[in-house]
Amino acid sequence: MSTRGFEARARRERAFTLLEMLVVVVILAAVAALVVANVDGTRDDAEATVARAAMQTLREALTGSASGPGYLADMKHVPGFRSVNVRTHDLLMQGTQPDFEPAANRGWRGPYLRNAAGVANTNTARNGAFPAGDERRFPGDATFLARGFFSDAVTSSYGATGDRAAADPWGNPIVVQVPPASAFGGSSGDAKRFRYARLVSAGADSALATPSDRLAGRLADGTAAARGDDLVVFLNRADTYETEEP
Repeated sequence: MSTRGFEARARRERAFTLLEMLVVVVILAAVAALVVANVDGTRDDAEATVARAAMQTLREALTGSASGPGYLADMKHVPGFRSVNVRTHDLLMQGTQPDFEPAANRGWRGPYLRNAAGVANTNTARNGAFPAGDERRFPGDATFLARGFFSDAVTSSYGATGDRAAADPWGNPIVVQVPPASAFGGSSGDAKRFRYARLVSAGADSALATPSDRLAGRLADGTAAARGDDLVVFLNRADTYETEEP
């Protein structure tokens, strides 16, 4: 074989080797993407499991369990108490609630919730507490206002800035959401409103998407209504379809 022939063959072998390498790189990239997606999915599933467990613990602190009555049972006969104003702060710290009176079987005997995870916040002075609307969990994150925890820059129906709060695994406060009276087509009493009270976690995407004026849980076809990836635990009813009451 001539020198030119050897050179041509060598070029072909080099080209084939580069092609093989390119194919291997593409395959490895695809496998890596699948592994990352699987790991991310597994992590999200694990965090969702932790969030649901935290929400169930929070629900029992509010409504009671086999081990004893919860905050609502202790407070329901206290003059002036309104269930629709309950916040997670009330479970963690005594405010204006009176001390428990054994004879009357009423009053605050908390804390009803222990070892609650704290809300993440770049403002270290408020790390762990209910945030301000313009604060963020970490640098570059959207503000708590932008992610649905506030109705305007300073107003939130879920807590007051600096309150104690219980957080989900993503560092966001788990909130008590009670539909407003307007959700019933007009005025409505506290008992009716509280029938639809629920705990809500913003989920992995950390955007609180569940509308506060939504009454029913799931739709007739079994799908969730306008929740994004929020996790929802109702306090007084199952999370199943039910005709919305006027």
